[in-house]
Amino acid sequence: ESAAKSILKDASRVVAWSEDGKILYSDFQADPAELKVLTNVFGDRDGAIRSGMVVGGTRYEVHRHHPPAVYGRTMGGAPETSEGAAVVKVETGPGGQPCYCFITYRMPHISARMVPLLQSFCSEQLATKG
Repeated sequence: ESAAKSILKDASRVVAWSEDGKILYSDFQADPAELKVLTNVFGDRDGAIRSGMVVGGTRYEVHRHHPPAVYGRTMGGAPETSEGAAVVKVETGPGGQPCYCFITYRMPHISARMVPLLQSFCSEQLATKG
């Protein structure tokens, strides 16, 4: 928890969960059903772009599909008010099973900065060393 607050301090929202649906950390009320569907973005690229990412009832359009990272933004308003979102998959996390971490971020924070921070957090805090 302290690592998430420190490393991902510029994220608006953070949630990490395991493949079996157990929420490992969240700083908002995450919906396990949404998180389960969110893991589908790591499959087919075209499907991920079609379905986007939905968390907290907000749809984020997928702009980049580069597993283990998938990211994008909200659309429809002025670019300055859009919200970015990224999710990273860790193949071997706590308990030896895959886990995921999702963040959202607002301007002036952009994916070029936030995605590497998320990837670093995942490899340092969620990935099982072995």
